[in-house]
Amino acid sequence: MASDTSNASDTNENIQHQLKILRRSLRVQVPFTSGLHAVKGDDLVVYYEVPGEKRPFRIDLANATEEELVELTAACQKATFGVGGKDVFDESYRKAGKMDVNNFTLRFDVASLLKTISPEILQGRNADDSQFLRAEMYKLNVYGPGSFFKAHQDTPRSEEMIASLVVVFPTAHEGGELKLEHGGKRCLFDSADMLAEAPQLPALAYVAFYSDVTHSVETVLTGYRVTLTYNLYLCDRKASPEDDGSVRYMPAHEQNFEEALYALLEDPDFLPKGGLLSFGLAHQYPFPAPPDRLPQMLHLLKGSDAIIHTVAEKIGLTTQLKVFYEGGVEYWSREEETLSHHIFADDVLNVEHINESYDMCLWEELEKLGEQIQHTDGGQGVDVQTVTGIDERNRVRSNYTAYGNEAEVGHVYGDAGLVVRIPAIGEGVRAYEEEEDDEGDVEAEDDAQSDGGNGSDDGEVIDNQET
Repeated sequence: MASDTSNASDTNENIQHQLKILRRSLRVQVPFTSGLHAVKGDDLVVYYEVPGEKRPFRIDLANATEEELVELTAACQKATFGVGGKDVFDESYRKAGKMDVNNFTLRFDVASLLKTISPEILQGRNADDSQFLRAEMYKLNVYGPGSFFKAHQDTPRSEEMIASLVVVFPTAHEGGELKLEHGGKRCLFDSADMLAEAPQLPALAYVAFYSDVTHSVETVLTGYRVTLTYNLYLCDRKASPEDDGSVRYMPAHEQNFEEALYALLEDPDFLPKGGLLSFGLAHQYPFPAPPDRLPQMLHLLKGSDAIIHTVAEKIGLTTQLKVFYEGGVEYWSREEETLSHHIFADDVLNVEHINESYDMCLWEELEKLGEQIQHTDGGQGVDVQTVTGIDERNRVRSNYTAYGNEAEVGHVYGDAGLVVRIPAIGEGVRAYEEEEDDEGDVEAEDDAQSDGGNGSDDGEVIDNQET
């Protein structure tokens, strides 16, 4: 990010300790959950259509014979996978069978399983959050001997799609483990072993994971791995069944995050004039096209990103999604300096109508558009304390016309991150009462509070305190 700024925060041991707690608390969040789910015997019966046959076929996946599983496999189509918004067939990358939802039916109701996984998938959200999980059945897949699926990420079907749920039927098989990886965390979901060790009661194995989790299906060695996949969406609670009145449990790592944030606010050396606490997003999000709705996307935050927003909101702090723009431009001057520009913008910059003749022109035009630009010439800016770095996983691009020897399309890139606005000491949530001997000082402090605010411009000059 921007150049470091030396101040009391850099040497204050308490501040550095609390920042480490914030980082450590966010790393604890695991982006997947798995287990066994007890069902009724009838829940494992599937009726499906076979091309050219008038009657539906029936298979009990709790007691299926190899012949019945071969028939089910034969009724499937070759499975495809998504690339660039298109379905692609390539058996060197994925070898499996698929059946669309309009070609089969079963009695299994996923609602009870949703109650089990919701606390994990929605972890970090307020107890009174207005959203809940809705499951949409997507596909039935059959992985026979030699079937596999190489590492990939699921393609979100809409902005509201937050995760995927894979349910594995208790058909005998070896291999076919699901490997999951995200942010350095790895998990091996071995449905074959899990189901083999299940009690005699009918049960399904399940795994739910966020949409940006990379996963792969290892080669099935023997038997048939039969799965149902559901897309999980965030929906408005107004359309949900009546609330059951349950109380949300706050995990230890979320509580640690809250306590560390409180400790920072109480430290007089921490952003005494106010500023921004900056976090890189741990998950990828489907930015809208055109991507100009960042404020409305806060409700899509998941996992550790949601924890930041929830805790800050609980304390009384404002959380915002921002796009960070950083650039260095060389120009001819007596000192031959390189000037750096740093912007935190509330939206993706709209620069498509800018015609750039020289390197500096784009940034000069951005200034005319009202964006405040940070130069490395000692310009003033809002203080920014980095907790976790903003990376390229949520990169956005804006196009403009650049002129050199000939006209061509130029690009300016920004990276989305999450910021928590920290008020100055004596303002907002930091307006705690202090022992004052002079009543006039107290009145002056009250006046300062009444004039304080947490508003922001469309773009902010930043004075970074990255650690």
